Amino acid sequence: MHKAISKYGLAAHLALLAVAPLFLFPFCGDVWTARVVLWLSFVAAAWTVLEPSRRVEETLHDARFRVASSIARDPLFWLSLLLVIIAAIRWLNGGVAMAYDAEKRAWGLAEAALPFLPGGVTGSGYLPFAAAVGAAVLMQACRHALGKSARVCFLFASAFLAGVAALVAALACVFGNSAALLQAACSTVDASYPGMAFGLCLVGSMVAMAGAFERKWNRAMPLLAIAVGGCVVGLYLFASDMVILAHCVCVVLALACSLAYAHRRMGGLVVPKCLAFLLIAVVPPVLFIMGVVPEEVKAQKLAFFFGEEGSKLVPDGFFALRSALSEIAEKVWKENPWLGTGVGTFGFDIRFNAKEADWAVFASNQAGALNGWLQMLAERGIAGVAFFVVSPLFLLWTYVFRAFHAVSGVLSNSRYGLGGLIFHPACAVGPIAVAVVAACGFFDHSFWRPEVMMLTVAMFAMAGSAFPAPKKTEDDLTEK
Repeated sequence: MHKAISKYGLAAHLALLAVAPLFLFPFCGDVWTARVVLWLSFVAAAWTVLEPSRRVEETLHDARFRVASSIARDPLFWLSLLLVIIAAIRWLNGGVAMAYDAEKRAWGLAEAALPFLPGGVTGSGYLPFAAAVGAAVLMQACRHALGKSARVCFLFASAFLAGVAALVAALACVFGNSAALLQAACSTVDASYPGMAFGLCLVGSMVAMAGAFERKWNRAMPLLAIAVGGCVVGLYLFASDMVILAHCVCVVLALACSLAYAHRRMGGLVVPKCLAFLLIAVVPPVLFIMGVVPEEVKAQKLAFFFGEEGSKLVPDGFFALRSALSEIAEKVWKENPWLGTGVGTFGFDIRFNAKEADWAVFASNQAGALNGWLQMLAERGIAGVAFFVVSPLFLLWTYVFRAFHAVSGVLSNSRYGLGGLIFHPACAVGPIAVAVVAACGFFDHSFWRPEVMMLTVAMFAMAGSAFPAPKKTEDDLTEK
C-alpha cells in the first residue's frame, strides 16, 4: 500500500485538483469553488516536491532534488508566477460597476480602483485567480514530476473522478437542483458549459484504457468503466450539441491512437478487448439517460441527430445573436484596446452598447458573447489575451521541440524507419485537448471555466513530457 501511495499519490492529488470544480458547480458558487481550488493547489504543490516519480535506481531524496531543481530552472515556472500575480491584481482591483452620474443624469460604467491596472467587477476575479494558481501547479507537476505510469494514473484518476462528479450532477438534475438544471439547459445567455471538461476527461480515458491494459490493471477496470460511462453522461447533459459533436470526433481520434499503440505494444486480441470493454462501459450510461434523466432535459439534447422533426443542430437565431454580440465586443475592445473594460463586465457592455433592434434577439439577462475570444478582448484587452495564451504557446514550443528530437532519435536508431515510431498516446491527448477547446471558443467561452483551463494545460504539459527526452532517452522518467 505504501508503495502504491508513493508511486501514484501525486497523480491522484493532481487529478483531484483538476476536476474538483466539477463536483462543486451544482452546489457551490464561485467563492467556495475558488477556496477549494486554492487549498488543493497547496496540497498538490507539496506532493509535487515531496513525492515525485522516481527513475530507476533513484532515491526519493535525489528525485526531490531533481524535480525542485528542474522547476526552478524552468522559465515557464517564473512566467506562471507572473501570471498568478497579474490574476491577483485583477481580482483585488475591483470596483467596476454601473454608476449614475447625477450631473449628466445618465448611467455609466465606473472604473476600477486603479484604472491603469487590470481590473473587473468586484469579486469576479477570485475564481480566475484560483484557476491560475491551480494551472501553474498542474503545469509544473506534469512537466517535471510524473513518470510514464503516473501519467496514465493521472488520466485514469481524472476520468474516474469526473465520471463520479457527472453522476452526482446528473442525480442533482433528477432531484431538481436548480443550478444543475440551469447548466443542463446549455443556454446561450451565458455560454459556459461544464460538459467541456467531461469531454476532455472522456478523451483522456481512451489513453488511460490503453495504459491500463498494458499494465494489467485488471482490478481497476470497473473504475475505468465508471469513468467512461460517467463522462459520457456528463458530456451529454452539460454540453451543447456542437460541443458534443466536437468531442465525439476527439474521442475517436484519441481511441485510434490508443488502439494503434496497444496493438503495437501488446498485439494479439488487445484491440477487440478494448472495443468490447468500451461497449460494455457505454451501455449503463445509455440506459441511465433513457430511463432516469428527465424528459425536459432530454428534449434539448441531440434532437437533430435523432431526426426529430423541426430540430436543428444550431438553434434558430443563433448566428444572428452571435453576430450582434460580436459587434458589441469589437466595439468595446476598440474603445479599450489594451486592458478592456474588466473581468465580468460584458453584461454591462451589452446594456450600454446594444442597439434598439438588438433587443429583439437578446435575452433580457444576456451576460456573455457567443465568441469567447472576442469577449476576452472586450473584457481583458490585448494584454489580457496575451497573458492568457503565453503559457499554451510555451507548452507548444516544448511539445514541438520534444517531438522533433524524439522522432529524429527513433529514425536514426531504428532500422524500420517510420515503422519504428511507437510513442505513447498521451503524446496526442494534449494537442487534441487544445484544438477542441480553442475551436469551441469561437462559439462559447467554456475555456474560462477553471476545470477546463486546468485540464487543458495539464494534458498539454503532460503530452510534451511523454516524448522521450532528447539525446538522453534513458533519462525519461521511469519509476521503480
